[in-house]
Amino acid sequence: MEIVIQFGSEEQGHCRREKKGKYRRSIDLCNYTVIDIETTGLDPRFCDIIELGAIRYRNGIENARFQSFVKPMEEISDFIENLTGITNEMVSSAPLAEHIFPEFLSFVGNDVILGHNVNFDINFIYDFAMLYNLSPFSNDYADTMSLSRVIFKGEHKHRLVDLCNRLNVPQTEEHRAIADCIRTHLSYQAMRQYCLDLGINLQPAIKKSWGIPTHAKNISAQTNAFNEEGPIYQKVFAFTGALDKMTRKEAMQAVVDCGGIIGDTVTKKTNFLVLGNNDYCKSIKDGKSSKQKKAEKMQIDGFDIVTISEDVFYDMLQDSILSDEI
Repeated sequence: MEIVIQFGSEEQGHCRREKKGKYRRSIDLCNYTVIDIETTGLDPRFCDIIELGAIRYRNGIENARFQSFVKPMEEISDFIENLTGITNEMVSSAPLAEHIFPEFLSFVGNDVILGHNVNFDINFIYDFAMLYNLSPFSNDYADTMSLSRVIFKGEHKHRLVDLCNRLNVPQTEEHRAIADCIRTHLSYQAMRQYCLDLGINLQPAIKKSWGIPTHAKNISAQTNAFNEEGPIYQKVFAFTGALDKMTRKEAMQAVVDCGGIIGDTVTKKTNFLVLGNNDYCKSIKDGKSSKQKKAEKMQIDGFDIVTISEDVFYDMLQDSILSDEI
């Protein structure tokens, strides 16, 4: 499947991440570093990293761990405090990103990265490394969310909390970096054992597959080959505000061509609300759109929904393009 995406120039703020590592479709990794970050939002152009976490594993055994709060450039909002449990007081004496990032990248080294919905973390880390003139974050990576979608095709929810419940992985404190690293590692090991116990041959299951086309009310997919491991597949998207680089119709077409689903409003089934450029502005405090307010309330209430900027949406499109790489 070919999806043509106009990302705009670097001057417009979007990074192509040309040296980003390759996705490892493997359940047999023995040595890797699990990473997780907490941020003030979803767009590296506007948002800050407020916690870095990483645990190095060798043959399934913890070897070392790294954890640090990061002092943001602006105060953490009430919404993010409620979501992550990280307060402004907790980060008040933390190092700045430019000071702690070299230490974090040195700890990770050249390891294969493991994470849950790990493209989000990697994209943030890549962009911040470029911002501080550090070496590109080009580590190869594996993603427990993508693997979950392949192994548990009949399930509709693949959040880390859903995967832990499905595999009886002990729950720890949510939305904190080290806790999520531990849960991701345990989930990965549990999925590996699950495949061994049931004799599941994972490699053929994750090659190019032919999915069932997903149809919106007025827009239908122009392909039936979907990347089932991509972040858009079978996820429900809604839009608010005007997009800069695509028309609304073009964006909706791109979603269904990646196997996603389009909704006109925010409902309990919505997974992502894409905010147009005018809506995603740091100066807006109480002036959020009704869709955005509803989405944020639903996220606090535990629904599987997040609000994303236009550029984050393009990142997801790029990560959803079908590839034959193994």
